[in-house]
Amino acid sequence: MKKVFLDCGGNIGQSIKRFKKSKRYDKDFIIHSWEPVDCLSKFYRDQPDITFHNKAVWTYDGEITFFLDVSKGPRRSLGSTIFKEKKSRRLNRKNPATVPCVDFGKWVKDNLSKEDFIILKVDIEGAEYEVLEKMIEDGSINYIDDLYIEWHYHKVKIPKERHDALLEKLEAIKTLNILPEMGLIL
Repeated sequence: MKKVFLDCGGNIGQSIKRFKKSKRYDKDFIIHSWEPVDCLSKFYRDQPDITFHNKAVWTYDGEITFFLDVSKGPRRSLGSTIFKEKKSRRLNRKNPATVPCVDFGKWVKDNLSKEDFIILKVDIEGAEYEVLEKMIEDGSINYIDDLYIEWHYHKVKIPKERHDALLEKLEAIKTLNILPEMGLIL
């Protein structure tokens, strides 16, 4: 059995830093982080204990249109998203990027085991709905033990009914612990 921490929407690695300072962390954890914004990859270069994936977490392998947050300063790129209509931050809606993406559920099933202890943190600016719905559909959600999630339905115009239905499906998975967004806990 492996202990694994999966960081979807890694940004500058702040969730990994919080995790490493928490009581839950020990040196046996395998850590993977996904972050599609190229300029943020530099935060992972000198961290040999983290496997960095410069890709967006999504529902298929390939490429996806991505709208970069062009805010300046320390909050740069925090709100980049696949949703052109997302409220918040300063998205470059006129010049979207094309970034590689990964079928996250498939990656989980191909690389991990249901016997592994897996903590999943998801902060992917609205894409959490499609990704988690597909993980329920393909059964990869059953690999996850603890799920830390930041919801964005209010920022990307996901109907509250869809949000509530997804949350109800996740709560029905008895082996899954759903926890508040990681920054609030660790």
